[in-house]
Amino acid sequence: MQLRKLKNISFFSRFYLLGLLFLLNACADLKKAVIHDYPKQMSFVYDNKVVVKDANNNIEALALANELSNYWDDSLKAKQVRQFGFFNTILQPLRYQEDKLEPSIQFMKNYLATKGYNQPILTPLVKVDTVKQEWRARLTMEIRLNKKTLIDAVVYELNDSLLQSIANKNTDFAYVKKGMVYSNESINNELDRLVELFRANGYYYFTKEKIFAEVDTLNQQLMELSLDPLEQINQVLDAEKTQKDHPLWKLSFQLRNTSKNEFKQYPTGQQIFYSDLKLSDNPDTVLAKGLPNQASYKNIIQQYTKYKFKSPLFEEQSIIKKGDLFNENIFFQTLNNFSSLGPWQQVDARTTLQNDSVYLHYFLTPSLRHSLNFDIEGSRNNSQLVAGNLLGLSTSVTLRDRNVQKKSISSISNARAGIELNVNNGNNNLTQTLLFNLGHTYSFPNLIIPFVPKRTTYTNQTRSTLSLNGSYIDRLNYYKLRSFITNWGYELKKNKNRAENIWTYKPINVELYRLTKFSKLDSLLILNPFLRSSFNEGNVISQTFNYLSTGTSLKNSNQNNYLRIGIEEAGGLTGLFNGASSRIYRYLKAEIELRKLYKYQYTELAWRFMGGWGNNYSNDPVLKGQLPFFKQFTAGGPYSLRAWGLRQLGLGSSQFYDTSSKSQSFDRFGDFQLEANLEYRFPLFQWGSYKIGSAVYTDIGNIWNIRGTELDPAAGFKFNKLYKDIAVAVGTGIRMDFNYFIIRVDYALKMKDPTRLQNDGWLDIQNLKWAEVKPNGVKVNNYALQFGIGLPF
Repeated sequence: MQLRKLKNISFFSRFYLLGLLFLLNACADLKKAVIHDYPKQMSFVYDNKVVVKDANNNIEALALANELSNYWDDSLKAKQVRQFGFFNTILQPLRYQEDKLEPSIQFMKNYLATKGYNQPILTPLVKVDTVKQEWRARLTMEIRLNKKTLIDAVVYELNDSLLQSIANKNTDFAYVKKGMVYSNESINNELDRLVELFRANGYYYFTKEKIFAEVDTLNQQLMELSLDPLEQINQVLDAEKTQKDHPLWKLSFQLRNTSKNEFKQYPTGQQIFYSDLKLSDNPDTVLAKGLPNQASYKNIIQQYTKYKFKSPLFEEQSIIKKGDLFNENIFFQTLNNFSSLGPWQQVDARTTLQNDSVYLHYFLTPSLRHSLNFDIEGSRNNSQLVAGNLLGLSTSVTLRDRNVQKKSISSISNARAGIELNVNNGNNNLTQTLLFNLGHTYSFPNLIIPFVPKRTTYTNQTRSTLSLNGSYIDRLNYYKLRSFITNWGYELKKNKNRAENIWTYKPINVELYRLTKFSKLDSLLILNPFLRSSFNEGNVISQTFNYLSTGTSLKNSNQNNYLRIGIEEAGGLTGLFNGASSRIYRYLKAEIELRKLYKYQYTELAWRFMGGWGNNYSNDPVLKGQLPFFKQFTAGGPYSLRAWGLRQLGLGSSQFYDTSSKSQSFDRFGDFQLEANLEYRFPLFQWGSYKIGSAVYTDIGNIWNIRGTELDPAAGFKFNKLYKDIAVAVGTGIRMDFNYFIIRVDYALKMKDPTRLQNDGWLDIQNLKWAEVKPNGVKVNNYALQFGIGLPF
């Protein structure tokens, strides 16, 4: 009876149960390990473990234990290497040395002090097991954290009225405040902040050695002891209990005994740029002798051997004014500006004190002005026996000029050619798609805005860009698309909180298209009229905004974040003028992509969510309806839902593409997209510097239309049928990491296909079929083999 019940468990449940067991096994702290070259008749370190007893919760206990496991003394740490995702190998086991426990205890105490635990109790436990001829020493460190120490008061006693005033005015940015947890890390950060603050206010000679933090751990109850000896004992005992249960310390930041002349403010003097140095040039020699030629412009001096850069460039990129108080933050930001420009491969700087001012010297080593790159890309998409074995190949040539007109203007010219081959295609043509593209981009190192002087901002890196692009796409037997695109835009880049943030705004984006339709596309449009508005010939005049943020989490250095937001508005202004909007699309389009990557000792867990929405609000009888197909969303392929061919998923649960043999292999486009991906990555083995890894994953999502769906309601998006329309893929793959690039081969299975008529779209494991015959008579695989370069996300 129980066996019969097990047979009725759905394949979906079985798969995820199996996947859960696999993940638990892969994530587990493996205790069984293969040991090579262990010392004979001698205890060796077999395993290390940290147990935190009194954390606030299990998550905190686990996090602390994982961090503390890095603080075992090197001579007491078992060096385990993960192989094949399941096995640990201990290479060159270390002899157990009891005297090395004390350094480990001290290392862990120091780390705990940075987190506010100043009274921990660490107890090392050693257990030696004998397995055959191996004497395995298992080391466990039991830790009782006790209460965190809190800050009772923070005072700045700097004995200098101006420094005292600067410190008091900036306490809002302090790393230590009353009521916060005391930690060595926060104290060190506050000292660094004060040094940075003072050096940003002209104190050129102020360093960390001139300031210190005094910690008062004395309980105030002991300052007024009773004359009664018994009462004194009670006071001491009460004070000890209070200090143990609610430890409170006071902080005082003070100056060391130094001469007042060292606390003098200095203005900024001359800025000197040595603009064309060699890598072999010594900065000290350059400072002493200078360069043969010199040019002055406003507040800067350029010295050079050969005139490669125009002097106004340096004045535009510098955000320092002569005569202002020396500000080290602005000085470093100016260095970053020059490093990000591109013409120089190395940027260095020195400061000197001359004429009672701080002179700033910049040592700039140019890169090669011109470079030529060749790239070859390939992808393989095998999802259907008849029409889905696509082999994509492309090559591109890029010519870069890093210093147009000696103004650090970047020029990039690109030519690209590509082809999609339909392998094992029966009677169809081998070649499916041809692509040719020519592009040119100018990138200016500042914001170019009419009637506004060119000037670099203090905290941001800014650029202006002009792009021109022409392309030719031949989807054989369906259509030819020729386009010319040009735009003008601005880019602003800012680094903050371990993240790089980039804002891109293009107020002018013009896209001209010419579409030629062939017989196969005409047949499709007759069968499915709602495609007609997607394949009408029109142009785009739009403005776009994009935001991109990438970086590491502030709370967890092992977590990487990625956020992309894109918005495009087309035809809004031209539609206000009669006749101006003829053959110009009017639409709104928005996209969002969010990624997270969690890194563990051996493995990684990554997930991604993508969403896209577009609304064609044109009233033009020809252009209204869906977005133009070159602006619509697609799903399927090696970087999307991997169980489906490239652009072969959707729309919704529509049967249109499965009821006509003419449409089976045609690309699918939609105005609305939802997609989510979850992937667990783990190593298999390593061969020299090359790494072989694997992954298990699931992909979920689809595309839909949101307008004109009365002709095919199943292609439209509705919340009440989201479960029916969603597609689910599961799979695994191999990743070959050659350091410079990753070759990826993924195998994916269609767990839920919205167009599958039986079993609510779910794959029936009891009647498993590796391929299905669609209503149009076309045989389609329930799996796909994908080949790609790089990770999917």
